[in-house]
Amino acid sequence: MLFRSDMNAAWLKKHALIVAFVAAFVIVLGAVVWLQQQASGKKAEIDAALAEQMSELNHLLQTKPAPAKENIDILKQDRAQVDHLYQELLANVAHSRIHSPPDLRPVAFLQMMASQLAKLRQAAGENVKIVDGFAFGFSRYAGTPPTIPARNLSDEDTKRVVTLLVKQLRAIEKISSLLIESRVDDITQIRRSEVESNNGSDSLDVPIVNDPRALYQTLPFEFQFHCTPEALRDFLNSLTKSDWFFAVRKVQVTGEPPPPTEKPGATPPGGAPAPAVVSQPKRTHLAVTVRVDLIEFPVKPAGKAETGKPDA
Repeated sequence: MLFRSDMNAAWLKKHALIVAFVAAFVIVLGAVVWLQQQASGKKAEIDAALAEQMSELNHLLQTKPAPAKENIDILKQDRAQVDHLYQELLANVAHSRIHSPPDLRPVAFLQMMASQLAKLRQAAGENVKIVDGFAFGFSRYAGTPPTIPARNLSDEDTKRVVTLLVKQLRAIEKISSLLIESRVDDITQIRRSEVESNNGSDSLDVPIVNDPRALYQTLPFEFQFHCTPEALRDFLNSLTKSDWFFAVRKVQVTGEPPPPTEKPGATPPGGAPAPAVVSQPKRTHLAVTVRVDLIEFPVKPAGKAETGKPDA
């Protein structure tokens, strides 16, 4: 028995490589069989999920959820009407865009600003009170000496900043002129959205909005002034009649009505009635804050019928 055991051990030592190969093959075969069983289970789950989805698809195909041809025709007609209305809107308002002079440099803008502000101060005169040196929303640039805009910027950014400043200047000039023509009592403050990063005393915490599809641009402003109800009504009416597209976002009004008229004194017994006291009518004095946006639409290029068309 001992001799036979020694022979087996000797045989195993002699054929150790074959034994190791057979053992490895058996292990690999077991792993393959296990993976195949796992894959078969996954395949059954996938087949069941696919069968369920195919059943849902067949149900949807039988119910015919797609829109009817009549509904598609209605949508096409609505799209055509919207496009027609939009083109009419562009025809009415796009011509009133504010154009900046070509290749306007920052120093030239300061000269333009100084000239426009001087005209506004002269137009206000003594009828509309403004403080000395009132900069109409441009105190950041109208100091002594004036501050040059768009400093240390690239040519492209400089052109963008100066173009926006020109638009803001002309919009403020237009609205201020309407206030002066409406005979408000005074203009106390004008604020505008900053086009540069630093905030000034006249900055308005409302961003300039550019529509993602380039359909319009919105320039926000805020005006604070005192006036009578009649002057406020005239100013708001003049905004709606302006050639430029102004949208009034908010009107905040505070003030007190005039005191009631004093009644005449009682007539003493047997005496003549006391004469009525004639006094000048007192005006209602309002403190008004108006948030107004200038909305600009793009000019439709000639020969491009689809330019500016709203998406379906």
